[in-house]
Amino acid sequence: MRRPVETALFTLVSIGGNCAAMPLDTIINIFHSEADNVGDQMCGPAQYLWPTKFQNIPLGSRPSHHVDAVVIGGGQIFSQMSEALASIYDQNPRAKAVAWGVGLPPLGRRNQLVTELAECFAAFGTRNYDRREQFSFVPCASCLSPLFDRVGPATHDLVAYVHRKKRGPEELPPDIPIMTNSMRPLREVIEFIASGDTVVTSSYHGVYWAQLLGRKVICLPYNDKFETFQHSPTMAEPGSWLRAMGSALRTEPMLEEYRALNQAFAVRAMDIWCD
Repeated sequence: MRRPVETALFTLVSIGGNCAAMPLDTIINIFHSEADNVGDQMCGPAQYLWPTKFQNIPLGSRPSHHVDAVVIGGGQIFSQMSEALASIYDQNPRAKAVAWGVGLPPLGRRNQLVTELAECFAAFGTRNYDRREQFSFVPCASCLSPLFDRVGPATHDLVAYVHRKKRGPEELPPDIPIMTNSMRPLREVIEFIASGDTVVTSSYHGVYWAQLLGRKVICLPYNDKFETFQHSPTMAEPGSWLRAMGSALRTEPMLEEYRALNQAFAVRAMDIWCD
């Protein structure tokens, strides 16, 4: 369903191939659009790139009408992509579906299944940096939000942003600000993460957003998706993370680089849809 988006920044509707002669009415975006955490809800690219033409559809639902232009992703949705694609092709076998910023198993795991799935798409972009030789590297589209441009300098040495269903940092000092990834306005989350010079987090998007802003990161991983970042964060266990404080890694802010990768993939998608 469509909802107001305060995060629209880049509008590329007019870009691409023959679109002037064959305009697109609606771009369907299938992802965790009704998830109960902010990271999943904000990873659909259409809300940023085509703010007047997008329709978000949650995974497991079908479009109510004939569609031609489809985005599936982003997010960690590998196991659900075949079903989502089938729901589109059942309705319109000639639809052109693009996978965008999807999370995949790390390179070397389930490679055949990944390849077979990718062959079903007109274009395939993944947030997995380790698979960049095989597919387009397209980081999570949440980087397109202009909210990242409005943050100030860090005001705390350390903040904790924790996955509400996973183990967080143990023995956290009582004066350290803490927030969970439960659903809340993206503005609150970005401002919170930006307030810390170091961010300890058990959230994929906590790592990602902190890196976009050039903050130091201590990651408390709970599965292999944390192995797929372009820049590996400092890894630690929930019970020993304090020992990693002195070695926490800071990356140069990646905001403009990652936005450019998403914009380039948007141009490619428009060329496909309008061909």
